[in-house]
Amino acid sequence: MRITNQMISNNSLRNLQASTGKINTLTEQLTTGKKIQRASEDPVIAIRALKLRTTVSQLTQYKNKNIEDAASWLDLTESSISNIEKRVEDIITYCTQGSTDSFSTKDRNAIADTIRSYKDLIYSEGGASYAGRFIFSGYKTETNLVFTKTEAPLYRYEITQKLSGADISAKKTVVNSVNPSDVDAYLDGTKSYDSDAYPQEETVYRLRLAYDNLTAGATPAISYKDKTGNTINLNVTTVMTTAQEAEYYKNVGDDEVRYIPATGEILFGSNVNMDVKEAVELSVTYKKEEFRENDLRPEHYFDCVQTLKSDPTKQIDFVVPDEGQKIEYEVNFNQKLVVNTEGRDLIKHDMGRTIEELAQHVSDVANVEETIQNLKAMLDDPKYSNNEDAITQIQYMLEDANTELTMKTSQMQKFFERNISVFQSFQTDISALESDSGSRVSNLDLIRTRVSEQLINFTDVMSSNEEIDVESAAVDYSASNVVYNAALMTTGGVIQKTLLDFL
Repeated sequence: MRITNQMISNNSLRNLQASTGKINTLTEQLTTGKKIQRASEDPVIAIRALKLRTTVSQLTQYKNKNIEDAASWLDLTESSISNIEKRVEDIITYCTQGSTDSFSTKDRNAIADTIRSYKDLIYSEGGASYAGRFIFSGYKTETNLVFTKTEAPLYRYEITQKLSGADISAKKTVVNSVNPSDVDAYLDGTKSYDSDAYPQEETVYRLRLAYDNLTAGATPAISYKDKTGNTINLNVTTVMTTAQEAEYYKNVGDDEVRYIPATGEILFGSNVNMDVKEAVELSVTYKKEEFRENDLRPEHYFDCVQTLKSDPTKQIDFVVPDEGQKIEYEVNFNQKLVVNTEGRDLIKHDMGRTIEELAQHVSDVANVEETIQNLKAMLDDPKYSNNEDAITQIQYMLEDANTELTMKTSQMQKFFERNISVFQSFQTDISALESDSGSRVSNLDLIRTRVSEQLINFTDVMSSNEEIDVESAAVDYSASNVVYNAALMTTGGVIQKTLLDFL
């Protein structure tokens, strides 16, 4: 084949252009640190870069945000559960002391106040929040588990509470208590004193609802299923007012259903109790509109209807799902972790109601002791000490007050003893939730380690895919530069000679 000078010239220019292009590519790589500047330069690298960058971005999101948020949520949950468990442990200690009545007489009222404060401390933990979200409120993270303060009621709740016959308990109480302020009435004959009637111990069958201080005048709807599955509706026969406080537990008829809104109790006569105690499903629907600070909000625990008092047409129906309300964080690819513990599993109405009764038993004993001290002081009071009838009357009352003290002390001891196991059961449930939360924390730590390793690995792969080896590129650039300069010299020698140079 004949090779002409023009062919040599064209080939030389084309090769020189290729060397220039390679120099340009290496220059861009060295100045940017990247293998390619445009996807068209190497589509394979470009596609892999997109996939790897997405993966690294997701891993960064998991590691720096999702996992850290989940860890903070779980840490706060563990702290609150631990605080609740400590308070329950304190109550168990008081139950042990109360079962033997090792309380100091002068400190009883202070002890009662301390026990009541434990309820507030436990319930206030239900208001724990993280980043503006309440951690024990299930899906309703914008709503506190508890009421934050006592205020004029804006809403009225109609609450449907699901119970069973096993929730009916026998309650012992003392009626016809001795009252020192009645001495003058006994002496002037405006009241009669029957020593045989003071005091008396009554046993009533009661169903304790989740709340006290219920709406007066609103009769609850009570229904249950008997053994054959038939639904039976019970009618309340008596509604007690606060003016009848001394009569709350007196003379409950065999067929009576007595409702006490102030205490949140339904009392069953012996015949009714025989029927209802076997009920598997027992439902009570009642109304409440006044809530105190740290009372549990009904919508987190019960199916209920919330009505705006100023506009009864505005209602919200709340239904508590049986399957629970799990809040999950995505902490790795196709891997989710439940971060929340539901308040209704941790803080129960029975816990608070029982704490209130523990404190009330202590207060009842303290009140009788105060009554005895007042009666003894009357014996030394000149107003009565010179009056034989007065002394006789006060001595009768003092004797009955001591009997009442014996009864109430015994009731207190038995109630505290019975509730040692009750609060130990609460503690067991709380410990189980604490262990569950702890296991999730441990699992999250493992996931954090795994994600950190994945992030390092994928970052290295991404870097290897996109970034140049600077040393290698520098060597290539130097070699290409030498080749380019040699090409310039050679091409210059070829191009400058033409046919005219030989004519």
